[in-house]
Amino acid sequence: MNQVIKELYDIEAQAGEIMENVNLSRQRIQEQKKAQMEEISIGVEAELEGRMTILKEQLEEQAREEIQQLIENSRQQIEQINETYGDNLHAYAQEIVRKITEV
Repeated sequence: MNQVIKELYDIEAQAGEIMENVNLSRQRIQEQKKAQMEEISIGVEAELEGRMTILKEQLEEQAREEIQQLIENSRQQIEQINETYGDNLHAYAQEIVRKITEV
């Protein structure tokens, strides 16, 4: 009987050691997972920042191109207006003189 009780105590001690080892293993695994998640988070954050930088540069370049196109379009319109004004200056002046003298 004493032998059975002793064996039961041994089994209980072994079970306690196993549970302690399981808890330690679980804690190590949780720490590893936490470290992996932090690494992944840092990697994702760096990748997103890189992508955002690229997108920002692309948008800035696109804006510069659009501004240049607007400048060119405005310049062409001004040239056309000046050309029309220069070509018709004499006709405009004659029309103004005619209207003034009609009164």
